[in-house]
Amino acid sequence: MKNFTSILLFLFLSSYLSAQTFKIIVNRFDDRTGHISKTEGEVKANAQGGAIIGNKAGAAAVSGQASGSRLESEKGDLGYQASDIFTSELVKTGKFKVIDINLFEKKMTELQNADVVGVAKLTGAHFLLTGNISEAGVSEKGGSILGFGGKAVEGNVRINITLTNTTTGEIVLSETSQGTETQGGVTLFGSDVGAKKDLGLLLSAALKVAVDSCVSKIIPVVGDLRKYPIECDLALNDGVIYLSKGSDDGISVGDEFEVLGFGKEIKIGTKVIREKNNKGIIRVNSVFPDYATASSNVVMNISEGDKGIKVVKK
Repeated sequence: MKNFTSILLFLFLSSYLSAQTFKIIVNRFDDRTGHISKTEGEVKANAQGGAIIGNKAGAAAVSGQASGSRLESEKGDLGYQASDIFTSELVKTGKFKVIDINLFEKKMTELQNADVVGVAKLTGAHFLLTGNISEAGVSEKGGSILGFGGKAVEGNVRINITLTNTTTGEIVLSETSQGTETQGGVTLFGSDVGAKKDLGLLLSAALKVAVDSCVSKIIPVVGDLRKYPIECDLALNDGVIYLSKGSDDGISVGDEFEVLGFGKEIKIGTKVIREKNNKGIIRVNSVFPDYATASSNVVMNISEGDKGIKVVKK
């Protein structure tokens, strides 16, 4: 009996946690530091013996002996790394399911010139995360006296992110984060000991710091899935109202949805609108992972194209 009770508790918790998990698309980040800015690089090289890597809007100095070409060859594509790290860290929070980016990109290809947020919504995502790497660089700090001293290599990465609610189209978070990672070393008899030589690993570590900072700010912004403004398609079959979304999208038994019907298009100046008809409220009576059923206290005619909008109670 005890084992049976434990199984029921496990199934309940699994179902509850699943219902509290947001779906998110982590779009591929744009690495804007993938080329050497030669003009600025020459200026810095003459002044500091270093180079610049990045775009003119956000370039990072590379001082010391490391050349710009070396940094560019070792750093890799930080955009791809950012996408991967965000995916991993968001899943670790237990609050997100990350939708396969290949599914999203396939939809984007099929729907040419489509709005990126609209396509994210079609995949079932609650949120779309986009961003770029605007700055990346390394520098040496410290020095030596008479062949003895301390020297550190510091990596810096700056990322910019935008988090969009796919249902409302609202940008709920716009954030810039700077990540810094330092590898220390000592100088003995004029030789560096213990300093990290792999600049790519140093920048990856700095990127991880920046991503962690962003994730910590994303969590409180998304809030509770039960209060997310869910929108779904509706259908009527044998007197039963079907909703196109279920527990995977945060729908629970007892949730109420406002039923909206749409009429003819009306042009108001340069704007074209569709008439909306509020048909009433339905209440969810059974839930499955990918759909739900509901009923109404009054006879309701559900037509093709009708939408259900979850009533969010404060």
